[in-house]
Amino acid sequence: MKIKKNMYSLRVYCTKCKRQYNYHNIENCDHAEYQHYKSLVSDINGRRRTKMYRTKNFDEALISAIQFRKDVKNGVLENYSKVEVYDPNNLSIIDAANLFLNFCHGNNVPSHKKKNISKNHLSDIERNVKQLINIFRENNVNVEMTTINSLNDYHVGYWYDHVTSNYSVGSYPTKLKIIKSFINHMIDEVGVTMGNPFKSVKFDAIVYDTSSITKKEFLAVLDAVDNKSPYKQLQGKRRERKNHYRPYLIDGFKLALYTGLRREELVTLSWNDLYFSEKTDGLIFLTDNLKVERITGKKYKKKYIPVGPDLYSLLVELGYEDFKDSTLNVLHPHRVSGIKTIIANLSKGFTHFYKQAFPSKKRKTFKILRKTYLSYLNKAVGDDSIELSSHGSKKILSTHYIDAEVVAKGLTMKIFK
Repeated sequence: MKIKKNMYSLRVYCTKCKRQYNYHNIENCDHAEYQHYKSLVSDINGRRRTKMYRTKNFDEALISAIQFRKDVKNGVLENYSKVEVYDPNNLSIIDAANLFLNFCHGNNVPSHKKKNISKNHLSDIERNVKQLINIFRENNVNVEMTTINSLNDYHVGYWYDHVTSNYSVGSYPTKLKIIKSFINHMIDEVGVTMGNPFKSVKFDAIVYDTSSITKKEFLAVLDAVDNKSPYKQLQGKRRERKNHYRPYLIDGFKLALYTGLRREELVTLSWNDLYFSEKTDGLIFLTDNLKVERITGKKYKKKYIPVGPDLYSLLVELGYEDFKDSTLNVLHPHRVSGIKTIIANLSKGFTHFYKQAFPSKKRKTFKILRKTYLSYLNKAVGDDSIELSSHGSKKILSTHYIDAEVVAKGLTMKIFK
């Protein structure tokens, strides 16, 4: 390819050599079929922006590079290269990826189509889409020139081989789901005419650990919080010690065991979420189903937690008579720390003190408290447990509020019995 000295950072990039060339060294690359024009420009914040051009004509590429430099320096470009005008069936893989990531970020997306995606999930999406691009490049797929509707089983195979060789089986389904969503978005929203080649990917069924915690174990963990060392020796040159003790740990562990709530739901639970049901003559918590709402992007039906004997006794200890109907949080009401900090302290604290109580056993995590609750809930109410657990993995959940009879059966449930 022809390249001349210019002021617009236009170079030649070879996807075979995986390096860029300028006017004085272009002769060092003899992979003409892998050469493309490329711009590299630093924005106002010092971040490097790059763009590949489809044309093989130097003058056309230079015109595009001039405009690209202006856009970058003027702060026009945001997180990803914008694809303003495109033919759905002539859309490159890299442009398709940019369109999808911009959609996930809500850039130039109509309000009714924006998705409520958490920061953590957005990071997962970005990481996995970028990983797909890198896998293609490593296998000599020209993502700047190859159209998205050209993807086939061989491309899927590159991704499959990389994932199964470098990751644990537990991460396969999440990665596959994100890539499927990427391609489905191209088909359903962008209008690309193609089938989803990732649809045929099947992984062996994963055997999950569904074990629960015993009463003896749970009491030993609570005892460890009060009587065992709260310190954990950290690795590194400074040899720091981390103190995992927090005054709300025992209350948090009990509340998790007696409600089965996920961590965020547990930490944000407030006293005014507690209601008295005349039908059942008992108390129930009524909360938002945060995880399912994030996954579906829609407002979902409320989540019911019956207040059984265990939970009621704990609520009395936590100040039910003083705090009922208030907007204060049930756990650690007079807090200074943020939600994420408390969530992290509960998770790390449980793991630490379980290890202190049972140093020779395989460690158990905070999640086991929810598993234990759901196990006893299923024992108490049978098939109706899905109505109380609001578990996101079920295919179909009722669209109406839960029947009071289901709640009533949960009111008599006691953990460990």
